[in-house]
Amino acid sequence: MNTMVEQSPLPSRHSVRTLVEDLIGRDVDLQDGFPVPAKTTNVVAVYVTDKLATSAVAVVDLEGAARLGGALGMVPKAGVEDSIAERSLTKVLQDNCYEVLNVLAAAFNLPGAPHVRLYQMYDGAAVPNDVARLVGAAGQRMDVVLRISGYGDVALSVIVR
Repeated sequence: MNTMVEQSPLPSRHSVRTLVEDLIGRDVDLQDGFPVPAKTTNVVAVYVTDKLATSAVAVVDLEGAARLGGALGMVPKAGVEDSIAERSLTKVLQDNCYEVLNVLAAAFNLPGAPHVRLYQMYDGAAVPNDVARLVGAAGQRMDVVLRISGYGDVALSVIVR
């Protein structure tokens, strides 16, 4: 009997919080949130299977991406707030945010589910139409706020196909 499913399951809230908390080494609280509002400054991570089929996307607002990147790299909060005020991620914050979203792929990789990896991260770049449609889709999604100790709130939406 084959117990393999065709799509990735929506990760548990616990696994998302634990992965982020363990990676950045700071306390993280997770609360219900709303879908991240569509903005050109959002960071969108695209996750694919080994067959390069889009499996899931994660969306983080600019402020959240800066806070995730800052917390991972232990960037002083003032530097993170400067980046938010300038409406642009520094290279360090961008790279660190990428690493957090890369590690988040582990939340999709459950027994019996397809292997998933981070394929592309868009930050301020035009998101392909198929990805944009998935971002706005109703259905299997998790919209949460991660409150990172010392850094603030991160709005995160995770959508599975």
